[in-house]
Amino acid sequence: MVVVGCLVLAVIPLLSAGAEKEIRVVTSADMVDRLAPNTLTYVSLTGLAMPLRFPGPGGLTSPPYGVIVRDAPGATDLTIVSSDVDPSRLRARAVVGRVTSRPFGDAAVAAFEARGEATDGLDPALVVIEITPEDDQTITDVAAAADLAGLADGTPVRIPVVFDPESLPTCRLGDEGCEPRSLAAGEGVFVHLTRDQAGVPLLVQTTWPSSVAPGTWEGPQVFNQPELEDFVELPPVWTLAGWGRILTLASIDHDPQLVRDRHWLGPFLLLVLAGLLLLGSRLGYPHFRPDVEGSRRWGSSPATAAPVAPVTRDLPVQVSGHAVTVEGRRSHLDETRAILRPGAVAGEDGRVTAALVLPGGELVALAAHDTGLLGQVERGEVVTLTGVQPALWAHWFGTNLRLTFANAEDRDDAARVAAGGAGSVGSRP
Repeated sequence: MVVVGCLVLAVIPLLSAGAEKEIRVVTSADMVDRLAPNTLTYVSLTGLAMPLRFPGPGGLTSPPYGVIVRDAPGATDLTIVSSDVDPSRLRARAVVGRVTSRPFGDAAVAAFEARGEATDGLDPALVVIEITPEDDQTITDVAAAADLAGLADGTPVRIPVVFDPESLPTCRLGDEGCEPRSLAAGEGVFVHLTRDQAGVPLLVQTTWPSSVAPGTWEGPQVFNQPELEDFVELPPVWTLAGWGRILTLASIDHDPQLVRDRHWLGPFLLLVLAGLLLLGSRLGYPHFRPDVEGSRRWGSSPATAAPVAPVTRDLPVQVSGHAVTVEGRRSHLDETRAILRPGAVAGEDGRVTAALVLPGGELVALAAHDTGLLGQVERGEVVTLTGVQPALWAHWFGTNLRLTFANAEDRDDAARVAAGGAGSVGSRP
């Protein structure tokens, strides 16, 4: 279940990992105040840009336009974006807003006509007030201004329009009068004359003037201070933005094809964990596999068991686990080379017991035949990544040992010695 859970959590994000870039969202203030560190390669900037054509800063890859971006209409922190996209295209975009009728419609129409704007076909009773929709808010897509007439007042819509170069400043909603200073700072309410894809005019109300246009730019940071300083010194740039704070150390090289990345390290670690768990369940760490032929258990020998072909030779063995030595000391072993010696320990009752002789000379008695049902020696093999070795698993009281041998003959002799004592044969119940 853990393996399956890791795979489910890891596979889906990994489908898009590696082919995308990790992008950090920043603001113009972040760029100017160096809150976007130099080590950060890719950034995403959303703000208000001057939809004017400036030659791009020299020394960059190839963008022909320099775009001046701020966070708010009156913000003094400015970021330079180098982009292949013509800034005038920022005036054409989809607006998300509420359909409503406002009493200033007739006055707005009169003001635009006084400027010489063509308002033929404009319905002054329909105004789209731009909003920032909620994540789960239902938006109605509308293709033309004529489709707004049949919608209820307050309906959220999305309609593609093109903004005219000039907007009409008006008062804040709920205010009795306009504050010219606030409007000059771009902090008022502005009515724009826009046109849909068929050229039909439509009034759109926003909180930003026509001197800026919203947009999002994504790309790598480019560090070329001399070229950016030359760009800032251009007369048009200096005239329009010289009063603001411009970061002349770094700019953004806009890449419209850049896609956002998901962190892939977490899913990768989950896959590694799933692989280790799966491998361990199959092969073990290492894994003891009991003998599948006949009975798997070697228990205590009957008292009447007659000795058959007693084992008298020392058997080389590798031991892992923990045990209590004859002296009563607890010993922890890890692939320790030892000798299994029949009859190494003699008891007061005259019986002798096989024992493991450790490298330091200490003895660990293999007394399975004395413990009855409380202990046992199991015959099998140990499976590791490098191969399979004949093995015994001995456990009783404070002893839990895994013994591996060079060949099956040594393993079988050791099983007889450990299960029945020196000079006797362990029986299979």
